[in-house]
Amino acid sequence: MLSLHYHQRLSLAIAVLGGTALVTQTILLREFLSVFSGNELVIGIVLASWMVLTGLGAFLGKFLCRTSHPASWIVPLLCMNALLPLATVFALDTLRNEVFPIGSMIGIVQCLYSSALLLAPYCLVAGSLFTLCAAVISQLGQANLISRVYTLEAVGSIAGGLLFNLILVFFVSTYHSLILLAGVNLGVCFWIAQGGRKWVSRALITLVALSVISPAVFVNLDRFSKQRLFPHQNIAVFKDTPYGNLAITEQGGQQNVYENSTLLFSTNDSTGNEEAVHYAMIQHPNPKRVLMVSGGISGMAREILKYNVDRIDYVELNPWIIRLGRYLATDLENPKIHVFTMDARRFVRQTQASYDVVLMNIPDPATAQVNRYFTAEFLDQLRAKLAPGAVVSFSLVSSGDYLGPEARQVSSVVYNTLQYAFRNVLIVPGLRNFFLASDREMSIHMAQLIRARGIDTVYVNSYYLDDSSLEQRSDSIRQVLNSEAPINRDFRPIAYYRQLIFWLSSLKFRPWMLVTILVLMLAAVGWRFNTINLGLFTGGFAASSMELLLLVAFQIIYGFVYQAMGIVITIFMAGLALGSWLGRKWTRIRNAGGFIAAQILVTVYALALPQILSWLKGSSIDSFVYTVFVILTLAIAVLVGLEFSVASELRQGSVESVTSELYSMDLMGSAMGALIVSIFLLPLWGVARTCGVVALLNLASCGVAVVNRKKIKTSVQRGLAYV
Repeated sequence: MLSLHYHQRLSLAIAVLGGTALVTQTILLREFLSVFSGNELVIGIVLASWMVLTGLGAFLGKFLCRTSHPASWIVPLLCMNALLPLATVFALDTLRNEVFPIGSMIGIVQCLYSSALLLAPYCLVAGSLFTLCAAVISQLGQANLISRVYTLEAVGSIAGGLLFNLILVFFVSTYHSLILLAGVNLGVCFWIAQGGRKWVSRALITLVALSVISPAVFVNLDRFSKQRLFPHQNIAVFKDTPYGNLAITEQGGQQNVYENSTLLFSTNDSTGNEEAVHYAMIQHPNPKRVLMVSGGISGMAREILKYNVDRIDYVELNPWIIRLGRYLATDLENPKIHVFTMDARRFVRQTQASYDVVLMNIPDPATAQVNRYFTAEFLDQLRAKLAPGAVVSFSLVSSGDYLGPEARQVSSVVYNTLQYAFRNVLIVPGLRNFFLASDREMSIHMAQLIRARGIDTVYVNSYYLDDSSLEQRSDSIRQVLNSEAPINRDFRPIAYYRQLIFWLSSLKFRPWMLVTILVLMLAAVGWRFNTINLGLFTGGFAASSMELLLLVAFQIIYGFVYQAMGIVITIFMAGLALGSWLGRKWTRIRNAGGFIAAQILVTVYALALPQILSWLKGSSIDSFVYTVFVILTLAIAVLVGLEFSVASELRQGSVESVTSELYSMDLMGSAMGALIVSIFLLPLWGVARTCGVVALLNLASCGVAVVNRKKIKTSVQRGLAYV
C-alpha cells in the first residue's frame, strides 16, 4: 500500500522531472544550434521534435499505468531520466562528423530525423513519467490531481531554469551541468526507492551514480566531445558564452575562429580582408572616421589603417570574441581603434558620432539575428549617423558569375532595400558579392582607384583585378535582379525567408517533404479531436507560436537569443505553473465558460502582440522593455496553463487516459506551431500576419466550444468520457 510519505517523495520527483526537462531542453537547443550551425529553423525543428516525442511518451505512459504495479516503474524511469540527457548531448557532439561528411551542410530533413532519433529516448521516458506520476498521485489522493502534477512539474522547471540561467551557464561547463543534474535525479531515486528489497535498489542507484560521476574527474568531456567536431585540428580555446559557443582551432600554423561551429574567419586571409575593406574605403576621397561591425580581429583593422584614418569604432556583440581575439593578434592595441562590445544596432542608435565609411562584416541573413542588419529600419537609423557622401558596405555569399533563382531573390531583396535608403548601390563581385551604398557617385574600377591612391595591397590591385571584367560581371549581376522584390523589414524578414529558401534549395529539399510530415502529425491527433482536445491543440499551437515570436522579437531588438532562450523558457514555465494553480483555486472558472474565456483571451493576446512589439522596438528604456517581455511571456503561459487546468476538470474518464490525451494534444499543437511558424509563417508573412493566423485558429476553436457548450456541461454532469 502506497503511503502518504511516498506521496510527498513522489511530489519532489515530479518537480525534479520538470527541472531536468527544462535544463536538458535548454542545453540541447544550444547544442543543436552549435553543432548544426543552425538558425531559428533549427530551434523550431528541435522544439517540435521534443514536443511530439514527449506527447507520444505521455500517450504510452497510460499503458504502464495499467500494469499490476504501476508505481514500480517510477524509480527505473527516473534513473533513465537522470542518465539520458548526458548520453544525448554526448551523442550529438560526437556523432555529427561520424554520420554526416565532415564540413557538409546539414539539411532540414537530416535535422528532422537527427533530432527525432537523438531526443526520442529522453522525451519518451519523460512523457511516460508525467502520465505515470499523475496516475499514482491521483490514486494516493483519491481525486483527479492532474493539474497539481502539471503545476509541480512547472515549478520544478522554474527552479531548474533559474539554477541554469543564473549560475550554471556562467560558471559550470555543459557536461558538468549535466552530471550535476544526473546526481540530483539519482539522489531523488535513492530517496524514494521502495519495496521489500529496498537496499538492492539503493545499492544499484549508488553504483550508477559513481559510474556517471567518476569519468568527469579523470576526463574533460567537454574538450573530448568538441574535439570530435573539429577533426584534424587542435582546439586551442573553446568557450560556451551567453551569445554562442566559440572555438579557436589551430591547423598548419593558421588559426580558425568558429561560432556555433560556423567559421567566422581565419588568420592570414589577405584576400578576404582586403576585399572587405578596400572596395568601400577607396570610394571615399578622405575617410577619417570608420565604423567596423565585426571582423576586427581578423586583420581588417590593419587594412583600414592604411588610409590614415583618425578613428575606428569597432563594434562586436560578443565580448568573448574580443577576449579570444587578443590571443590571436595585437591589432586592437592601436590607439586609433576603439572597441565596443554591444549590439551594433543599439550602438548606432546611441552614438553621437558620424562616419565616413561603415563596414558591415556580417554573414548572409540566414538568421533573424543577422537579418535585422539588412532591414529598412536599420538603414534609416544608420543614415542618421553618416557624414555627407559616406559609403556603407554589405556582402553576400558569391555564386560566381551566375546567380541561381534563389540566390537572385536574396540579392534582389538586399539590393532593393539598399536602394530604398541610398541613391547609389554598386555591386562588386569577389570572394563575396559586395554591395556598396552611398549618396555619392561610386566607381567599379577598383584597380585604378587603388593605384591612384597609392595603397599598398597584396590582392586588390591591377595584378589580380581587371577593371573591365569587374565592370562586366557587376552589370551582369545587376541586370538579373528583380526590381519588384519587396523591401526587407524587421517584422517581415523577407531576406531571411529568401535566404532560407536558398539554403534549402542547395540541399535539394522539396517542400512536399515537410508538408507530408505536418499532414501526418495532424492525422495522428485528428482522430481524437473533440471540443476540449481541439481547444488544447490550438492553445498549444498559440503557446509555442507566441513563444517563438517573442524570442525572435527579442533578438531583433537586442541582437542575441542564445542566452535568452533559457530565460524565456523559464518564465514561460512560471506562467504555466501560475495558470494551472489559478485553474485549481478559482472554482468558478472550472467549467465550459472558463474554458471558452481562456480561448478568447488567447485570441485577444495574439491580435494585440504585433502592436505591442512595434511599440517596444521604438523604446530606448531597456528596463522597461525587459519588463514588458517578461509580462508578455508570462501572460500567454498563464492563459495556456489555465486552459489545461480547466480542461483536466472538464474531461472525464480514467486519470491515465485523460492525462495522456490532454498532455499529448497540448504538445502536438505546440509542435505544429513551432514548425509552421518558424518555417513558413514568420519569415514569409511576418509577425503581424502570423499573429493573425494564430488568432483565427483560436477563435475558430472558441466558436466550436461555444456551439457545444451545453454538451460540455451535460457530459460533465453525466460523467461521460468524451464530448
